[in-house]
Amino acid sequence: MQPEIQRAWDKTCALLLGEKLGNIEDYSEWLKELIDKNTYRKSSISGKEVAFAIPEYCKGSKAISFDEIDFGKRFEPLNINEIKDIDSILEAVNERVYYCGNILLGNSENVERSSNLSDGFAVTDSAQFFKVKYMAYCTVGREDSYCFGVHGPGGSEFLIRCSQTVNVRRSFELWVSTNTSDCYYSYGLDNCSNCLFSFNLKNKRNCIGNLELARDKYDEIKKKLLAELVIELKKNKSAPSLMDIVRRCKAEKPFAPRSAAPESKESNERFDKQVIEREFFDTTKIIFGKPLTGMDNYSEWLCEHTHKMQEAKSAISGKKILWLPYGISLLPVPDDRIVTLLEARHLGETATLAPSEAENITLKNAHGSIGKIAYFKVDVKEGENSNLIDCSFCIQCSNCYKTSMMVRSKNCAFGMWPKDSTNCFGMDSLMDSNFCVKCYHSTKLTRCFEMDNCRDCADSMFCHNCESLSNSMFCFNVK
Repeated sequence: MQPEIQRAWDKTCALLLGEKLGNIEDYSEWLKELIDKNTYRKSSISGKEVAFAIPEYCKGSKAISFDEIDFGKRFEPLNINEIKDIDSILEAVNERVYYCGNILLGNSENVERSSNLSDGFAVTDSAQFFKVKYMAYCTVGREDSYCFGVHGPGGSEFLIRCSQTVNVRRSFELWVSTNTSDCYYSYGLDNCSNCLFSFNLKNKRNCIGNLELARDKYDEIKKKLLAELVIELKKNKSAPSLMDIVRRCKAEKPFAPRSAAPESKESNERFDKQVIEREFFDTTKIIFGKPLTGMDNYSEWLCEHTHKMQEAKSAISGKKILWLPYGISLLPVPDDRIVTLLEARHLGETATLAPSEAENITLKNAHGSIGKIAYFKVDVKEGENSNLIDCSFCIQCSNCYKTSMMVRSKNCAFGMWPKDSTNCFGMDSLMDSNFCVKCYHSTKLTRCFEMDNCRDCADSMFCHNCESLSNSMFCFNVK
């Protein structure tokens, strides 16, 4: 392990727990539990280890490290017999086909066992990050530092074992939270600080079990809990996750929000699937020359190699809830504790532990008291959204179908995480792109089909790890 990472781990432990825990590698398996772990292969060129952020590449395919690619190498053009059909092309280009890992871009230094990183410093066993430093065992984020065992951070620092955080500081086992600091074993917080075992709160301070306390009383209980946590960590090189604790809570009828609660706007919205069908027709006509009709007929094909949503029912109302585990938690969320956004908000406003329960809570007995507050919202809706059918985790989007983690996108269906994109069908992690079908982990594509790990390409198909292509097919590791 790099000395810079060990020092960063020591600093983070001292800040969050009050003392150092020792060698970070002793905790590696525990830190990996919440993340989308890299896969590792041997380079077909040198035999050295190559990290892959994406596990979809077929077994037995050839691997190459990004630093082994000769971008200046040129190949002889294919002859007429080699391009008579797709099978002939595949046979002709077979020797050129390598899937690339260890992808490090920008100004990256002291990076090990990681891939799909840009501008990273002192990073190990991590993937899919931009502008990060001092990080180990983390996946998918940007502009973060001092993070260990974290999945989905954004603009966050000094975190251990957290999932899906935005602008979060100094926290341990904090999940699906924003603009929050100094919180432990909590979920669904917004603009909160100094919270322990709290759920679905907004604008709260010094809370244990959703109960707001005087600062000195909060500090007293926190000190006791952290001492218990340190003993557990040093002894077992691990500690229970928030999900582990909640799964042990006794089953009880959840609190029902008051009947006067206003209905959400989306419950009265009318949906028009035909708008999206027309965009699918137009997009496929542009790419294939002939349109495809009835997008549901192609759903299984379009959803290949994408992160898929699951369906749950609210523990309170029984309402159908679509959610994306990859965007919330890679550990199983208890099915009997999932609620809607509105229900979570009312639970946070009204349900708390009793003062005696808060004062006597410990890591070992928390499951006995937090059952009445430990419910999970698994969807996000922000900004103006319209005509979103069977979608989850939407921020300022319109005319989308069976898509999740959408950000400022429209006319998309069957996939995950189109960001600032339009008319994309069958995608995963596709940014700033337009009129694409079955494209993955790419940026700035236009009129493309079956592209992976590419950027700034147009009118191309069947390419991997390519940049600035136009009117190209079956290209690998080319600029």
